[in-house]
Amino acid sequence: MIEFLGSKILTLKLYELNERYELVFYMWHGENLSHTVESFSARLNFLRFIIFIFIGLITFRIITLQIIKGDQYRKLSEENRIVIYPQPASRGIIYDKNLDVIVNNKPSFTVLFSRQTLTDTEVRDVITKVSKFLSIPAESFLERIKTISGKNFTLVKIAENISKNQAMRIAEKIPQLPGIVVRIEPVRVYKWGNIAAHITGYVREISLDELTRFSNMKSGDMIGKDGVEKEYDEVLRGIDGGSQVEVNARGIQKRILETVDAIDGNSIVLTIDKKVQNALAKNMQGRTGVAIAIDPNTGGVLGLYSSPSYDPNVFISKMQKWQINSFLESSRKPLLNRAMQCQYPPGSVYKMVTAFAGLEDGAVTAQTVVNCEGFIELGRYKQKFRCWARDGHGEFNIIGAMANSCDIFFYDVGLKLGPTKLNEWAEKFGFGKKTGIDLPSEEKGLIPDRAWKKNKLNQDWYDGDTVNMSIGQGYIWTTPMQIAQYVVAVANNGILFKPFVIKKIINIKGETVFENIPQIKDKLNIDITNYNIVKKGMIDAVSYGTGKNSRVYGLSIAGKTGTAQNPQGDNHAWFVCFAPSERPKVALVVFVEHGGSGSAVAAPIGGKILAEIFDKHAEILNIKEEIEATE
Repeated sequence: MIEFLGSKILTLKLYELNERYELVFYMWHGENLSHTVESFSARLNFLRFIIFIFIGLITFRIITLQIIKGDQYRKLSEENRIVIYPQPASRGIIYDKNLDVIVNNKPSFTVLFSRQTLTDTEVRDVITKVSKFLSIPAESFLERIKTISGKNFTLVKIAENISKNQAMRIAEKIPQLPGIVVRIEPVRVYKWGNIAAHITGYVREISLDELTRFSNMKSGDMIGKDGVEKEYDEVLRGIDGGSQVEVNARGIQKRILETVDAIDGNSIVLTIDKKVQNALAKNMQGRTGVAIAIDPNTGGVLGLYSSPSYDPNVFISKMQKWQINSFLESSRKPLLNRAMQCQYPPGSVYKMVTAFAGLEDGAVTAQTVVNCEGFIELGRYKQKFRCWARDGHGEFNIIGAMANSCDIFFYDVGLKLGPTKLNEWAEKFGFGKKTGIDLPSEEKGLIPDRAWKKNKLNQDWYDGDTVNMSIGQGYIWTTPMQIAQYVVAVANNGILFKPFVIKKIINIKGETVFENIPQIKDKLNIDITNYNIVKKGMIDAVSYGTGKNSRVYGLSIAGKTGTAQNPQGDNHAWFVCFAPSERPKVALVVFVEHGGSGSAVAAPIGGKILAEIFDKHAEILNIKEEIEATE
């Protein structure tokens, strides 16, 4: 509603009178007022004048900004930039099965550099000053930023995990250090150190090669390099946040425009049990080899220790490049996960495969007896294949042969079966292919056959190859993890589980977003009677046979020793077992590289590990038998 001279307008009408117009307003009280066009035009002209003045002022302002003071404002524009300062997300925590923290994060001071519009001389001057604060050669920093040239506002990490004192000294000099930024970032802390290194792996700054493969990452980002850190990198990594910051040409921060918070990565709960892991690590110290413990009811890995190990924290420390290279190039190869990345002949621990094949195929029964005279002769040249007991064992059935690891008995079974049957049963137990464990860089081993030997060596297959294979020698190669998978299947009557180390994944709210369900790869259709025969042979091996050095007071153990011939040096020592034998809770593999006798070296280690796991006391027999090559 419009007010005009104190009266309220009801309607408006326009009349044409004598070539001019008159406005007539019908008023609330029945009155009306008329205004001529001349009066209206005067007001319109005044409005036009006001608009003209307004446009003039705008035009003058534009001329001032663009022409009169254009150079000044262009310089100001050049001197102020909007830069994104990323804020890395914290990687998720890694726990053991009982939620004991294995890997965590801690706040750390980091130095970053942005070239901005600095010249090469100015860059070197800034970097030299920073290097003096950190007591690190400037060349190591210049190496990191050499790929950045021209006007570039990208932030590059040049130093990390510096002390608080160093960070404060640099921060105080920021006005004299254009392009330098000091901030707090989360860094990894491996609380278990070398105890679980080959499980957790480690993180390190992303390489140039990796940058070409991961488009969502940038220079300076940390990425998993091995173990769980690598296999589950995307789960653990989270989503980076950052701040939009206005800086001048000298790289000095003027104000923060906007901030987006980082989203921390999900955490992982492992199947690893701290008590088991500690027992493995303690008893493998000073050895070269590996010990693996698995739950035979699920396939979950309770412990895995590869020796020698390393401390993942060294990759977070202030070690120089040459120091890290020296560490990486060690002849002892501490970074090598011998559980999965190394392949060895299995020796006599493989004899259960031959036993099951012979029993299921009917080549041997519980009543079959073979006389061991210490050797057999094969071929027209009567080549001798010996038993480890040079004078022979005498007569054995399959249980006695298993307990005493009689090679002659298993030679006989292998020859009756032939290489094809032996291969079939090896494959049933998972040999010759990767186990599929959720850790990186697994090898698949080798189960040779006629075709392989012909293609690889251009040689025929002989009976000597068959007898060697029947006792885990010859061209056969396995990983300790494959042996562990196989022992689990023996312990649980034929369920071939896929080994795994991840129990579940939880988000930052503590909610479970993924839970691992045990995966059954195969169920071996083996007669229960045959399982009992093989298990009896393994129980007897620990009770009085080659595995007696593993005995533990109050604990029933089913085990098997192995001494594998090694063309490159001393024999390898094996011991595999599960306990309690009547209702297994742990399947264990102990492997000592160049260790010699499985009975004298690996079996005692296995007994000590089981004693600690089950809170028992190992029977230290101090019996060092001279067990030969293929025991």
